[in-house]
Amino acid sequence: MWLLMPRILEVALVSIVLLASLVVFYTVASSGSAWQAYLPPSVLLLGVLLSYRFPWAGLVVIAIAPVLTLLSDTAAVGTWSMVCFAAFLLTLRGLTPIAVAPVLAISVFVSSALSIGTIDISVDATSSIFAFSVIVAAVFGGATRGNGQYRQEVQLRIREEQTARRAAVDRGIAQERLRIARDLHDSVGHQVAMINMHLGAAEVSLQSDEDSVRKSLQAARGSVREVLKETQQIIAILNTGRDENELEATPGHELITNLIESYRTGGMHIDATINDLGGGIAPQVSIAAYRIVQEGLTNAHRYGDGVASISVERGTGGEELRIEIVNRHGSRKHSSEPGGGNGLVGMRERAESVGGSLEIQSEFPLFWVVATLPVAGGK
Repeated sequence: MWLLMPRILEVALVSIVLLASLVVFYTVASSGSAWQAYLPPSVLLLGVLLSYRFPWAGLVVIAIAPVLTLLSDTAAVGTWSMVCFAAFLLTLRGLTPIAVAPVLAISVFVSSALSIGTIDISVDATSSIFAFSVIVAAVFGGATRGNGQYRQEVQLRIREEQTARRAAVDRGIAQERLRIARDLHDSVGHQVAMINMHLGAAEVSLQSDEDSVRKSLQAARGSVREVLKETQQIIAILNTGRDENELEATPGHELITNLIESYRTGGMHIDATINDLGGGIAPQVSIAAYRIVQEGLTNAHRYGDGVASISVERGTGGEELRIEIVNRHGSRKHSSEPGGGNGLVGMRERAESVGGSLEIQSEFPLFWVVATLPVAGGK
């Protein structure tokens, strides 16, 4: 309603001016006055019409109308009243009160004073009242326009903030989807790789060694359980909004040795050097270290020849973790699992998310991945 108010007032003011002009025309016609008496309201209507296209020209024409009342003996109260409404209308359309008020107030004051014959308010205050009324009308018109512009600006800012908020929510959703995809790739992808290795070992040993087959199948079943557990953890994060660091079963650096053993039981030959990492490692860094090792070994299994070397140690001064994984290039057909192409990107994002870095180097026949993580975390 407040946004529509200037428009409603403009229509009302134009209607009032038209109605007043009709009253003046009727009065002049009824009194049998000369044709000059029709000039003031006619010129004022022309000025109002002209002000739609040329505001300043309309202001000048409207200012002339009160002066024209001096050409006849007909009472000019109607024309002076119309000037007050015209002042409101002009400032409502955009002219400043500082420009409109003095011009029209002086025009009405001079014409009414000359018509009455005095400016002494103790004798007749008509000229002062009309001049003051013009000023008040102009000020109110400017204030109404300013209030409408202010409300429009507020509405615009609200819409911009809502748009920005929606964009931020969309970005957050996109980032969360990427994080979920990365977690699924790191955790579930690892367990699927282990299932593939165990089932492959079972297939090779099927005819010759039933014990080996049984052990491989049992290991595969264990990997399936791990897949289910990892998936349930990610679903729990989505359902409750908790961060992954709050889940007790989320693996950390202390389980890297177990992770390496799971790959060894799957048939990989891994030369591991895991120093005592000690304490004081931030939870997010611990998780990132585990995931980087997990993804590095998964890549070594998928794209290597089944032989890898890994070292995890605390750097000089104990302020950073250094993870190095080296494997030899192998045939792409070594694994039947399709590669998603996100492993190295996910490892780099893991490292950078805690303020670390990841270096990748490939010189046939070797492939290196070196991650450096600050133990206290960053970012």
